[in-house]
Amino acid sequence: MSIRNFSLMPLKINPVLDVAYLNQVYGDDASIIHLIFDAFLGDSVPRWVSLQNSIDTRDLAQAASIVHGLKPSFTMAGVTWLRPKIEDLEKAIKAEVDTSVLQQYYSEISNELNIVMPILAFESERLAKI
Repeated sequence: MSIRNFSLMPLKINPVLDVAYLNQVYGDDASIIHLIFDAFLGDSVPRWVSLQNSIDTRDLAQAASIVHGLKPSFTMAGVTWLRPKIEDLEKAIKAEVDTSVLQQYYSEISNELNIVMPILAFESERLAKI
């Protein structure tokens, strides 16, 4: 029986994501990162989409609840730069600012999220195979 030394290869996650954060929290655990990305896409993104209706119908209690619940998931998925924007949106909702302002916040964050979602989907699929 021989003992082989295997060197761990870095996961080489797309640098659009906060790779430093992902490495710090999850290390080289491809399976856990895959699960986090998959959960973000399957749970957090649909909740984000539902937020638009809460904003449009001015259901601010529901909107605040959705945003508050989503804040950690952006960080956990390595989309850390959106966290402060999500927090600003939450503050604006709680301050009951005009609907058009809330819609603008939502639109700006959604535009960035739309860029990141295919990256998360690709990385989730790739990491599931490691």
